Amino acid sequence: MAISRTKLAAGLGVAGLLTAVIGTVLVFVGPLIVDEQIVKNVQINPNSGLPYTMWKDLPVPFFMSVYFFEVLNSNEILQGEKPLVRQKGPYVYREFRQKDNITFHDNNTVSYREYRQYHFFRNMSIGDETDKVVIPNMLVLGVAVMMEDLPYAMKLVLSTAFKTFKEEPFLSLSVGELMWGYNDPLVDFLNKHFPGMLPFKGKFGLFADFNNSNTGLFTVHTGVDNISKVHMVDSWNGLKKVRSGTVCEAAETRVTVQIHIVSVY
Repeated sequence: MAISRTKLAAGLGVAGLLTAVIGTVLVFVGPLIVDEQIVKNVQINPNSGLPYTMWKDLPVPFFMSVYFFEVLNSNEILQGEKPLVRQKGPYVYREFRQKDNITFHDNNTVSYREYRQYHFFRNMSIGDETDKVVIPNMLVLGVAVMMEDLPYAMKLVLSTAFKTFKEEPFLSLSVGELMWGYNDPLVDFLNKHFPGMLPFKGKFGLFADFNNSNTGLFTVHTGVDNISKVHMVDSWNGLKKVRSGTVCEAAETRVTVQIHIVSVY
């Protein structure tokens, strides 16, 4: 019995010693192992497997909720009455992001274009894209503001164009048309006779240029040589600077856009 107790005590002593040694090693080596694994998962490396796949095709769902403020008394407003509006929505869209044209460079940077698509989610929305909404004619209002500093002759031409194309101060359009664009002959007229006045061609809509589009050619650091620079923007469309700030200062943020007739969350 005494021998058994002696062996038990010795065994416990050895086990305790091994536990202490292993614990001491893990205290110093464990963080290094964890840090190394984190670095591997954060780096943009096509050989990293799942982390690279998640970077290339972002699996996190993004949802955009759009609310419109419909004008209820458009005729009365033209007579000088105060506007009465009613909120409609939300109209919910899911945003899908996918990187393409991916090219890795020798200086540990990677270039890509990120394409975005928006799909309407009827089950999460209050209303359908076919819903009609009465809103101010944004195109006419925008051109009217631009006309303020133009010569009188050009103002006369634009005023005549408004009448010719029967542009009204208010429009009744579907949610889908407002979001993704509708045809207006005034757009073609302005692009033909006043090139550069409008920053777009074709259909006019709040998000006409966003669907099936990309945000340009980004070149970012992979973090392979310096993990502190991972995802840091090196250039955008070949430019190191945009206006007065550097491209590297740019960061993707969740933006809340509020316009006079529509709110996006």
